[in-house]
Amino acid sequence: MKVRFSILMPVYNREKYVRQAVESILSQTFTDCELIAIDDGSTDGSAKILKSFGNRIKLIQQRNQGPEVARNAGAAVAQGEYLAFLDSDDFLFPSALAIYDQIIRTFDSPPVILGSDIFYREGQVIPSEALLPNPVEVLKYQDYISKTIPLTTPNSKIVIKKSVFDKVGGLRNSTPLTFHNDDLYILLKTGTYGPCIVVHKPYTLAYRMHEENSIKNVRLIAEGVLSLARSERRGEYPGGNERRWERYAVLGGRASTWALRYCWRGGQKKLALRLLFGTAPMVFAALWNKSMRYAHTPEKTIVLPQ
Repeated sequence: MKVRFSILMPVYNREKYVRQAVESILSQTFTDCELIAIDDGSTDGSAKILKSFGNRIKLIQQRNQGPEVARNAGAAVAQGEYLAFLDSDDFLFPSALAIYDQIIRTFDSPPVILGSDIFYREGQVIPSEALLPNPVEVLKYQDYISKTIPLTTPNSKIVIKKSVFDKVGGLRNSTPLTFHNDDLYILLKTGTYGPCIVVHKPYTLAYRMHEENSIKNVRLIAEGVLSLARSERRGEYPGGNERRWERYAVLGGRASTWALRYCWRGGQKKLALRLLFGTAPMVFAALWNKSMRYAHTPEKTIVLPQ
């Protein structure tokens, strides 16, 4: 591979945010990387902004096909040893890639790394303490589905070894209406590849909350979870029967969170019940695993040498 990281960034009508996302990559302290921006048929000024960076980024333009197809297109031309996902309304902190590189060297090239995110609302100022340099603290798991803590997994946290991404067949050939829960899909597809290293501190990225976040569409998120559950029943994820309970717990955690926190509280009670009943064995697995956490010693944090 010619570079350590290929950052894959789908862009669809994000002229308000995309410049900051690009500049967050170009200002990284670790520079052995390439940014591949995939303009997914934007109808605003996003493409013009991307073109203004010239040869400092690689630009792919396609008709609107959704972020999974866009990332697959970027991965097909990527020259990085690792693929790092970045949504075009988020941004990385300057030391993010340096932290990921340190993890790669420390843990002998782990297949999956998950960054640490701070959520902030548009217009808010990110707390200064989030930007302070701190020793790198991580958690090490056998693989993703063996994790013992709840994790948010927006795409911008995900870093996957390209050879592993290729081996599992990449992302789905979904559409702009069926891509939801793409983050959990790729983590389930790579869920038995280990170790999985989770960054605890410091923050590596900022997740921007605004009115156009894809998670605002509660119905499509719920449909996406049900789609993942159907894929599980068809045996599409690795691990076989031996790891089924762990996959169930991961899926059930996502299903119960969305059903109760977003569907039910948002007044969509029929959708909440449909989601809970459609994933009932998985929700039970998630609840059981959660209750058993108190009986186990929590994973020890590993502090990397400075």
